[in-house]
Amino acid sequence: MPSLFDLGDVAIGAAFRAGESTADALARVRAAGEAAGERASAETSGLRGRLAALAQRGAAERAKRQSEASARAAEALDAAMTAIASSSLVNRIVDVQVDRMLKLFEHEPDRIQGLVRGQRDTMVGEVVGRVRAGAAAGDAAVDRLTLRMGRRGGDAEPT
Repeated sequence: MPSLFDLGDVAIGAAFRAGESTADALARVRAAGEAAGERASAETSGLRGRLAALAQRGAAERAKRQSEASARAAEALDAAMTAIASSSLVNRIVDVQVDRMLKLFEHEPDRIQGLVRGQRDTMVGEVVGRVRAGAAAGDAAVDRLTLRMGRRGGDAEPT
């Protein structure tokens, strides 16, 4: 039984054998066609039909093998990423970096406080901007409403 990697060579060998057999069959059909035109035409159309069926089968098998190979590659990649993410080496590297950052926070609080203040100022600025935009939109809506109400009242009174 050939191995999985040898199956590709087997398929290529079969394809070449089929091509040689087809060339021989076509030569026989041509020779027979000269002797009997109508019989050769029927044999040729039958041969073309079989060749078309073989081509469809080959294309389907190739697509199937490619999708299986893609699925196997995706599974292998997922397994590799899981193994890497859960490895003790990666855990140690993360632990060392976390310890380093905690020491930095401990020994340089001014540096960290500056970052926190900057973030706080940015967040407060965004909130104030949103409140102002909402208030401006509300003022505009109230102005439009009062103008409409004023017009209606003015139109209803006789002049």
